[in-house]
Amino acid sequence: MSSFFSRKKWNRVFLYLLFICSTFSIAGTDASITMLFLITFLHWLWDRRLSQLKNPLLWAILFFMASAVFSGLVNAYETEHLMALRTNWRLLLPILLAVILNDVAEDQLLWVFFVFVMLIAIYGIIQYFTGVDWLRPDDQNFTTPYFSGTSLENSVFHGKGNFTHHLTYGGFLLLCFPLLASLIFCNDWNAFSRLSALAIAILVLLAIGSSLGRSIWLGTAMTGTILFFRLFPKATMAIMVIALAGGTYLYTQFSKPSFEIQTPTNRIEVIQKRFISGLNLKSNQDRLLMWETGIAAIKDHFWLGIGYNNDSVVMPAYRKIAIKRTGHRFQNNAGTGVHNIYLQTWLNYGLIGFLGYLSIILIFLAQSIRTLFRTTRFSFENSIVWGSIAGVCGFMVAGFFENNFRDGEVQAMLLILMGLSLSQRQKLNDRIF
Repeated sequence: MSSFFSRKKWNRVFLYLLFICSTFSIAGTDASITMLFLITFLHWLWDRRLSQLKNPLLWAILFFMASAVFSGLVNAYETEHLMALRTNWRLLLPILLAVILNDVAEDQLLWVFFVFVMLIAIYGIIQYFTGVDWLRPDDQNFTTPYFSGTSLENSVFHGKGNFTHHLTYGGFLLLCFPLLASLIFCNDWNAFSRLSALAIAILVLLAIGSSLGRSIWLGTAMTGTILFFRLFPKATMAIMVIALAGGTYLYTQFSKPSFEIQTPTNRIEVIQKRFISGLNLKSNQDRLLMWETGIAAIKDHFWLGIGYNNDSVVMPAYRKIAIKRTGHRFQNNAGTGVHNIYLQTWLNYGLIGFLGYLSIILIFLAQSIRTLFRTTRFSFENSIVWGSIAGVCGFMVAGFFENNFRDGEVQAMLLILMGLSLSQRQKLNDRIF
């Protein structure tokens, strides 16, 4: 009977459920996180010991959560300020995972997770060609065509797995890819495991392409650059200089008013068109104007922000000014935000909330980089930490063009990745003491 109530046993159960459900079900993910929080809370009541209490990341997270609520309490707009916690309640998960991941064999847990990641990657690739949405009933179908050609061979759809939006799908895979790619070089794994990680990483990369999310592509490029730097530091610096020069040249060419993106005739040209459109100002006017309205609103709500979920109330007035000046018609309503997580966070929670959000990311990166120097090159711990650093940096780059931190599925995967890195740090500390 005592084994039935074992904390470690139930932690293992819900850790596996968390990693599995994260690939296809936000409800299952949230239920798993809730149970892990509850088990840990009950255990804390029993022995009154919190090993992470001195971790500065914990206090940065609590500061950000408090600032989100504080903004709603004191700003000039009526808002359900406590509901701000609804988008932030998961943020303590990395602190939790830092301790309880020791209750499972991480290798086995990750391989179960990678199998499910492989399945949703294949699913997204199939969706790109066919638009199928097998996991939902017909009346709840989320098939999203990107380009409908003159023939079946030319029709293209956004890959989105079982998620409701292609950027959510892409953002989730963006965080999975560097973890897989980093473990390809793990000396603690045998050749078969490393080749399997390589095969799944390639599938994930193709699935990221199928999402047709340009911000996701850019974030993935950042993760690849960091992981390449791990292998060839000097060569990476030279390649970055060449890439910046080439990118500047392409931007000057494709930003010309005379440049027109031709209608694609096949699926390869659809990818080309989507990539080139990211370098064309006219194709990105909608997003640029959203940023402009966001900056204007921040100037008027610099310290406290507008509060949680008030975009649909406050932002239409700023959009009217932009519409009157440019004649542009926005593709999304004002409630969708400004498609930049940094501007969005500042807009909603003010300068204090923005600094709180940045402190979470920067403290995590600082801790992870310090952990790197304590690991053996290409060991399991070293590979996990490198993958986590690359994933978070890619996530930050993608965040310049989307509100990815607000997506529950992407946020959960980000927190899992951070938790994996903190777990390696905790293991190293336990070995010392």
